[in-house]
Formats: sequence, structure tokens, C-alpha cells
Amino acid sequence: MKIRIFPFSVGRNTHPAGRTALWRMVSVLLLLLTSVLFGGAAQREPDKDTTAIIQASYIYNIAKLVEWREPALRRGPFVIGVLGSGNLYQELVKKYATRSIGKQPIEVRKLPETQEVDRCHILFVPEEDRALLPGIMKQANARSTLVITDFPDALASGSVVNFVTAKNTLKYEISVVNANKQNIDVGLTLKQLADRVVE
Repeated sequence: MKIRIFPFSVGRNTHPAGRTALWRMVSVLLLLLTSVLFGGAAQREPDKDTTAIIQASYIYNIAKLVEWREPALRRGPFVIGVLGSGNLYQELVKKYATRSIGKQPIEVRKLPETQEVDRCHILFVPEEDRALLPGIMKQANARSTLVITDFPDALASGSVVNFVTAKNTLKYEISVVNANKQNIDVGLTLKQLADRVVE
């Protein structure tokens, strides 16, 4: 698109009121031009939540590197529950809801922010819901659930995997002790790639 700018001049003999009106018109035109050139592009490219994208990828790959000992969890859909964190939920639905873990199709659920949660293979509890974690761990439905979190000292509260930031990079730490309590076997690769392992 070519933009032509026509030269104009404001002479010394131009009436002051005329000069003011002319400058006002030029300012409005410049604002409109800026809006046309740059406003549309900003609306077409909304900000992406890179943290949610990386966390969703981690969750999917973690699911492939652990095994649930309970036979009932080896049948039916593979359920990933998400408390809060709407962006992570949307990312999981968008990229992974049509995939499977083994022969189990993935089902992503957005759960209400309460201690009473659906039975899941994986449950993500974000920092804003950290106060719910101790109560969740006492629920019968949380047995054999791999709980994933993203806040400090979460492993001490029962989380199996906790996202951490190290040198501006999102990584994870893992508690094999907590995994054993949940009847979950952690693969060697998952431990080798972890930033920290509690055994």
C-alpha cells in the first residue's frame, strides 16, 4: 500500500484561528493513520502465555513417563484436571485433548476451586489455589493422583511435580517419595531431566 503525503505550508499571513484548526486536523489525520497501520496488527496477534504453553507440554510428556499401579486407572479416559489457571486449561484442550496416553484418550477437565475434586490421573494446582492443596491430599479421590504445582515448597505439601524457574527457564522438581505414596512409578528419564529430585 502506497501512502502519499501532500506538502502543505502555513504562511505567516494565515489567520491564527486558521492555523490552529489546520494543525488540529493534521493531528487527527496522523492519529487515524497510526491506528490503521498498527492497530489492526496488534489485534490480530494477541499476547501468548508462554508459561502455559511450556507447562502444558511438560504435563503431557510427564504423563508418558510415569505409570499408575492401580489397575482401574489404566482403563478409560486419561483425565487431566486443572484448578484455576484458565490459560493452561485452554492450552491443554487446544493441543492435547485429541491425543492419548498409551491407549487412553486424554480428557481435560476444568475443575471448581474447592478441596473436593474429581478423580484424575493428573491434577494441576496453581499458586493462587495453594491453600487448597493440604485438603485435596486428604480426599479419597486424590489417591493415586499425580499432583503438579507451581509454587515454592509444594513438594513438602504432597505435590509430586513442582514447576520452578531457574535462570529464566521453566523447569521442574520431582518427589519420588510422594509418587510412591500415590502408587505412581516414576520413569528414569523423568528423574534425569528434573532440576531436583527428592528420593
